[in-house]
Amino acid sequence: MRGLRIIPSLILLLLLTFPWACAQDPPPRFDVFLEGGGSFLTGSSGQLLFTVCPVCPPEGPCPVACAPSTAAVTSSFSKTARLFTGARLRFTRHDALEASYSYSPNLFSLQPAGEAAVSGYNRVGLLSCNYVRYLWTKSSVQPFVTGGLGVNRFSGPFNASAVLSGLVNADNGWQFAWNFGGGADIVLQRHLALRLELRDYLTGQPTPTSAITGLGGTSHNIVPSAGIAYRFN
Repeated sequence: MRGLRIIPSLILLLLLTFPWACAQDPPPRFDVFLEGGGSFLTGSSGQLLFTVCPVCPPEGPCPVACAPSTAAVTSSFSKTARLFTGARLRFTRHDALEASYSYSPNLFSLQPAGEAAVSGYNRVGLLSCNYVRYLWTKSSVQPFVTGGLGVNRFSGPFNASAVLSGLVNADNGWQFAWNFGGGADIVLQRHLALRLELRDYLTGQPTPTSAITGLGGTSHNIVPSAGIAYRFN
């Protein structure tokens, strides 16, 4: 009877130590991942340049000539979901390289002071190559930090109101971008892990026409995400 009482205790001990024992093995060298999350882009502010012309009487010349003027203008992005996918290759237990692509349907808007907002881009795509450093790999929770370089692209429909008004182009082209962040892999089994991350993607603000000045600087895209990583030997 005493031996029977010991068996449940041994089973519980094995269950508690099994994840730790598995984590002692070298982690798989290659994984592919798919994550979903949010996309929170920052906007900017500047000045819209335009010309003000008086209404001239039909019977005579204008008493005042046309004159340049300015109005404050702000840009903003809608908050939306983001899809993030890619692959990661470990070349040591703690070091890895990652290639990824992310997409989010953020809507870009411009609003001159006192006027209705006009819309432009509605798609943001980003290609990136990152270095990943795992801080700890000897347990089922494996935290990491990461940083990398890539290219970012804002694009949208040709019939968007900001495009038709000549304030932005339909496609902003590829721009240099970089990112940094951190997260953790929660190993569910040897070939499957839950991946949690928070990254900040930085790139230039979308380029408006020459009629807008000062609307620039750095755009931050804060991206929290979670997903699954399938790990290969």
